[in-house]
Order: sequence, then structure tokens, then C-alpha cells
Amino acid sequence: MSERVRVLVYGGVGSAACDVYRRALYVSRLADLGVDLVSWTPPLVHPPAYAGRWFDAIRDGVAQLDLSEVAQAQVVLFSRWSNTHAACTVCGAACASPDGLSEHGRCSGHDTLGMDPLLRLLLPSLLSGPKRRCALMYDLDDDLFHQPAWVGHGAGLAREMDLVELFIRGADLVTVSTPVLHKLLQPFSPRTHVIRNAVEPSWYSAAAGCAQPAGEPRILFYGADVRRRDYALCKDAVDDAVRAHPGARRVWLGSDSPAVHALVDEAHPSVAAGPAFAAVLANLRPHIGLAPLQPSEFASAKSELHWLEHSLVGAVTVASRLATSGPYDPIQDGQDGLLATGADEWQRALARLAASPALRTDMAGRARERVLAEYQAAARAVEWAAAYRWAATHPGIGPRL
Repeated sequence: MSERVRVLVYGGVGSAACDVYRRALYVSRLADLGVDLVSWTPPLVHPPAYAGRWFDAIRDGVAQLDLSEVAQAQVVLFSRWSNTHAACTVCGAACASPDGLSEHGRCSGHDTLGMDPLLRLLLPSLLSGPKRRCALMYDLDDDLFHQPAWVGHGAGLAREMDLVELFIRGADLVTVSTPVLHKLLQPFSPRTHVIRNAVEPSWYSAAAGCAQPAGEPRILFYGADVRRRDYALCKDAVDDAVRAHPGARRVWLGSDSPAVHALVDEAHPSVAAGPAFAAVLANLRPHIGLAPLQPSEFASAKSELHWLEHSLVGAVTVASRLATSGPYDPIQDGQDGLLATGADEWQRALARLAASPALRTDMAGRARERVLAEYQAAARAVEWAAAYRWAATHPGIGPRL
């Protein structure tokens, strides 16, 4: 089909970090390719007697969704998971309403996800009934089936797995970010396709063409405070490298908590995903980028995004090599990055890089060349456009549920 494809993105094109790299990154490029991504939340319709009491209308079964926009679209896209219960996603505490959930979060300090009251009304109406004219897509960039407790929202996710499975089984096309996720989801849906993450080089322009700062290496880790568990894999090796090279700096981007300050020389707070994050990362001028991961099924399904971003700001990546397939399998060990499994390998890798500016320059240069050749958003946008067009021509191919 040559006409434009209109894709309704439920909840928003760039509402979370993963949405930035899976959708917002491509909006303008996809528009040039004839695919329009449109943020969409269907309006709620309820009797006048429920004015100002929309949640009561849903609870009482008298609310309906206005789906008129669906008739003007070829694809509706959903992603990851939403909290559809008035309950805390951290501790599981039940609340009487979305307002009650917000109040619970304020009082408890729990970083709970808010409630999405529409999804359980919406999905059945889109997946059931006569043959669909509008295709349904579902995108996943995390292993929701093996999410560990330390991520922090296990209580909420457990309540939503029925919807996750419904999305996967019922969608006309499922897209995932890694081969590991593809293998995991294949038993649920044979219509699963891998579209790897990518980067927009212009976001990292602060580092383009600029030499790394002179002196001892700046060794950077980025992640939230909970990622201290991963950093523990390489902490001793990082500390040894810094001791051996006075002037070397341990840098953390993504948390400036007291616990993180105790581990590094510089701690920088989190920055919103996208151009703002890329600019901060580039301006920190790292020589070495760390990507440690505690082995788990959840870790195996992660993407190679850290390697991509380190490479665009001129840093050599040292990453965890997992016993099974993992996110950093694309790295050519010793050529465009280094892989490590145990403490000894982390020690050798960081000692080798810290001692040789020439090696860092050569390896970082090869990594950047490869990322620009294989992972640019411009090329990945073509893959996304093909996926959206395929879905648009196969509405209803997924089972009716």
C-alpha cells in the first residue's frame, strides 16, 4: 500500500524512557516515510448524572469509550504494561480510587505507577467482535515474565500479566527489541518481529569530532540507584584502576543519592531520556563506559543501548558477557568493546584500558564506526515503517479473543 498509514499510539508517543527510543525517536522520519504516529487516549463517555465522577461511571458499568478515531486509523499500537487497578504497584495496597492511589503514594513514599482506568474497557472491544479493520500492534522491550523484585513494581505487574498475555496473543503483529525476547514470545505469537533499538547521532553532537579530554580516564556508569547491584560486579576493578592512575575519575549518571556518592567521585542526577540525556552524557566526556549486569533471564533480554550510547560519546564499553544470549552479544570482543564475566576479567579489562589511551582511542573509534553503520535511527525507521505497513495490510490476522 502506498497511502499514508495512521498509527494511534495508546498513552502517548514519548511518555516514558522506553517510548523515546522505540517511538519518539522516529516520529519525523516515519512521517517522511508516510507513517504518522499519533498519541491517543480515547475519550470516556458517561451519563450526565456522573458528571465529575468518571471513575464511578466505570465502576458502575455505565461508561463507554469513544472509538471514532479508530475508524480513521490503520494501526493501534500498545506497549509494555499499565497499572489498571487502584492499587499500589510497589506494596500492593488496595485503594478506593485513582485519587486514593495518589494519596497512598504521597503518604507512603512509594514510587507507584498511576492507574489507567481505560485499558480494560478498551482492549476487549478491539480484540473481539467481527473481523477488525484496524490492526493491533504490541511492542515490548523488556522481559515482563521474569522481572525481578528489585525493579520495584512486581506487585503491580503480577496483576497485569493477564493483559500482557492478551496483547501478545491477540495482536496482529508483536515487535520486540532483542532476539531473546523474540524467542520468549514465539510460543505466544508466531507474528513476532525483532526491531533492535537505535540512536540518533545528532543528539550526541556535543561529542562529535571532539578529542577526549587529556589525563587519566573517566570511567562512567549510568543507571538508577537500584543498579548498584549491577555496579557491584565491577566496583573493585574500577577502584583498582582509579588507584593505579591518580587523576582517574569514577562517574555515575542517573542518581546522586548518598549511597551512590559513596561509590564514585562524581554523581549526577537522572535526566529525561532523549536529547537532554544524550547531551549530558556527551558533556561528561567518558573514556570508558561500564555495562555490568547481574546474570538473570531478565538481564538477558535487555538491549545493547548502553554500548550504542557509549560509542557515540567516544567511550569504550566494558560489558557483562552472560552465559546465555545477552544484550552485549553484538560487541566484537577486543575490537569495538570488551566483554567480562568474572572479577578477574573485569580487572584485566579495566586495567588494560586505563593504561593505554591509544587502545581506548582505537577501540572507541571502531565502535563508533560500527554503530553509525548499523544502528542509526534513519535506517531503523525504514524497518519500523515496513512493520507498520505490514500490520496495516493484515488487520485481524491475530485471533479474535
